[in-house]
Amino acid sequence: MKSSEIRSRFLKYFEKNGHKILPGSSLVPADPTVLLTLAGMLQFKPIFLGQESPKHKRVTTVQKCVRTNDIEQVGRTARHHTFFEMLGNFSFGDYFKKEAIKFAWELLTLEFKLPTSKLLIAVYEKDDEAFALWNKELGLPLEKIIRLGEDNNFWAVGPTGPCGPCSEIYYDFGPARGCGKPDCKPGCDCDRFLEVWNLVFIQFNRNEKGELVPLKQKGIDTGMGLERIASILQGVESNFETDLFVPLIDKIKEKTELKNPSPISIRIIADHARAVAHLIGDGVIPENAGRGYVLRRLIRRAVRHGRLLGIAGPFLYLLAEEVIGQIKDIYPVLGQKDKLISKVVRTEEDNFLATLEQGMSLFKEIVAQHKEDKVIPGATVFKLHDTYGFPVELSREIAADEGYRLDEKGFEMEMEKQKERARSAGIPAEKKKQKLAVLNLERFGETKFTGYEKTSEETKLLAVFPEEKFVVLEKTPFYGESGGQVGDTGILAFGKKEIRVVDALLTTGGTVVHEVDKTEGLNENMKVVATIDAAKRKATEIHHTSTPLLHRALREVLGDHVKQAGSYVGPEKLRFDFSHFAGLSPEELGEVEAKVNQKIKEKMKVEVLQKTYQEAVKMGAMALFGEKYGDKVRVLKIGDYSLELCGGTHVKTTGEILFFKVVSEGALGAGIRRIEAIAGQAAKVYVTYHAKSLHDEVEALIQRYRLLEMEKERAGGNKFTETRIFEIEVTEIQSLMQAVDKQDSTNVRKFLEHLQGRVDWLKERIAKSEKEINELKLKAVVKDAAAYLSEMMAVGGTKVLAKEFKDYSMEMLRSISDAVQREAKSGVIILLSVLAGRVIFLVTVTPDLVGQGYSAKKISEAMAPLIQGKGGGREAKAEGGGKDPARVKEALAKAVESVGKQA
Repeated sequence: MKSSEIRSRFLKYFEKNGHKILPGSSLVPADPTVLLTLAGMLQFKPIFLGQESPKHKRVTTVQKCVRTNDIEQVGRTARHHTFFEMLGNFSFGDYFKKEAIKFAWELLTLEFKLPTSKLLIAVYEKDDEAFALWNKELGLPLEKIIRLGEDNNFWAVGPTGPCGPCSEIYYDFGPARGCGKPDCKPGCDCDRFLEVWNLVFIQFNRNEKGELVPLKQKGIDTGMGLERIASILQGVESNFETDLFVPLIDKIKEKTELKNPSPISIRIIADHARAVAHLIGDGVIPENAGRGYVLRRLIRRAVRHGRLLGIAGPFLYLLAEEVIGQIKDIYPVLGQKDKLISKVVRTEEDNFLATLEQGMSLFKEIVAQHKEDKVIPGATVFKLHDTYGFPVELSREIAADEGYRLDEKGFEMEMEKQKERARSAGIPAEKKKQKLAVLNLERFGETKFTGYEKTSEETKLLAVFPEEKFVVLEKTPFYGESGGQVGDTGILAFGKKEIRVVDALLTTGGTVVHEVDKTEGLNENMKVVATIDAAKRKATEIHHTSTPLLHRALREVLGDHVKQAGSYVGPEKLRFDFSHFAGLSPEELGEVEAKVNQKIKEKMKVEVLQKTYQEAVKMGAMALFGEKYGDKVRVLKIGDYSLELCGGTHVKTTGEILFFKVVSEGALGAGIRRIEAIAGQAAKVYVTYHAKSLHDEVEALIQRYRLLEMEKERAGGNKFTETRIFEIEVTEIQSLMQAVDKQDSTNVRKFLEHLQGRVDWLKERIAKSEKEINELKLKAVVKDAAAYLSEMMAVGGTKVLAKEFKDYSMEMLRSISDAVQREAKSGVIILLSVLAGRVIFLVTVTPDLVGQGYSAKKISEAMAPLIQGKGGGREAKAEGGGKDPARVKEALAKAVESVGKQA
């Protein structure tokens, strides 16, 4: 029975028994506290926790899962995988143990026709109810039912919460596949007993005291691995021999040139190729943390095993394409993102292959140096990680293959040193927050923030820290730096005095700390009027509201794998870090800008909604993995375009943003890009200034081009014809500003690109003219070289040419020297040129004179100090330079004097 038929028959069986077929969820869970989807029940967790009501009492799914907790076993056993599919049926307060057991047994023995003689059951040791159902209701003999402890057969959602016993169905492959131990039974690590299906009976709630309280509404959560049931139904000994893996394994074998390739490496690559394709399909891209790190580790582990198989160059992206071809009908998202998946894998492969050989060479060197203790030093592990991109788990695996271990503590120390370096070089706000840690600010609790509604507030001073120049207020309109948004600045007024607030910081406990320029006159419990700089706040709000618009536009243009990885929001600009695997093309950046400006043009309403975290996630609000959110959250809703969790301050409509312009885009790290952009009046000023700068540059380049063309004409080139094709009309600049006012970023970009194009074209023409002038001068120099023979003087019987030039390059000096040597046959040639405010020189001696003891090197050493330079070279030729053009004639005289001393 093929795997596609197994999926289909499983779902249809449960549909026939009153279950609603639902799609499996993404590998990226809606819950940002969970790394990856690792079980079919995860999408139903809010229901089991009582946070949501089920739409259907009975459901069935096929859920894709990724687990890496036992990645070391993948490829070494018949059944371990990083990616697998879980077939499951669920009941929410409907049927319970009796029906769940009946469904499972009926499907396996009647639908899939597994021989009952091969099936065994494991139940929780205290679950007499389940034991009786298997024994008395279904008639299984006692020897076919085994009681196991809580470690094996009791499931819990966490330390507290829903939990319950399990029943597991095992398939017995017979003693020939076993370990031979007399106590071999289900749960043994050998390959004899394969766990096929796990039935979880959710019947208790474990409270804080550890007591098991029966649930009013009991639940069923079951899971059967597709790969495992496929191996049984297809009559093979290993999951890797099923139709899920065979096509991939055949492709890998085609690529290796080894006669006896490692089956472990082949299996690892096949397994990881499936995981990689599905992870990228669900929006994960390689990064150095979180889900992206899991993906990066899988890709790089597969690439390393490809090397062990003798596969040269990138190959994993081709296997990912094979995975897509096999399963896109089941998981359409793979077909929709096939090009993206291939490109991401190929890019990551290329990046790792660029350092893999160097990293492996370093590894081999260290292995050779530590044959006695067989420990890879922590500093080496860190270098492999930091410089060569080796995940520490990969280094650990390579070391184990060689019989070595890692100095884990040493590695952690190096990592901590790196973090400390980052902290030391951190942004000022972070350094200030480090100072706050010693001030015992927890006693003040959370400061009441009134800045969402007000720009000024009469309040009371709770504390003054004169040394640190910090003050704490009872309530404040000042936004404390957090969530990427900078802290407000402003004033504290009391009586007729004012004190400047230069920054506002937010502690982990929610206290807003105001940094002031001085504390004189401030005392605890005194009244002050706190007023923010409203103009700076407004500019900051414009940039903050632009950020989610940018985020959404990037996801629309590049794909939903784009996730925020960091941000800065200030009055002068916004900075947005995001996950993506390659630089953006000019067309992509233009499309992003256009989308953001379109939403500005639409003047969409910006709303801030107060919701519970569960309500926000249910609405579809985007939350960041690893971020901690409270029970109540602020949801930023921009029309029907963007929905994100955000605690910052924002404009009321997108029309207030005026205009949005990307200033730069580049790489921040592997898999992370950074965009800097400006919005509002700052964007309009930037565009005007940028256009004016380009305009001025064009004018200057035109003037330079004209002068060069006239110089070229004087040097014997073609006659220069005056032209005005480069000039920029005033009306063009006016048209640009009209485009800004209309949020027409497409025409703004086109105009700026047009200006830049003129700059680039003129620079090319100037470079060409300079080259042509140089070539004309060289021709003239060589042509006139014979004339220099008459200027040669006799010094101690030796012919010497000592001559000064202006604006001659070293190339021209060499041409003169070569020509004079050809004509004169014998002599010393000393040439100096003043070029761009500096002096360059060339000294050459013909071979016959070198044989007599003359040295170009000694001549250069004699003259160079006079022009504040250095000399050196060989006996036949020496080149150099100096800083003082005023003493060129003295230097020439000194050089001639040196020739005389050598005569």
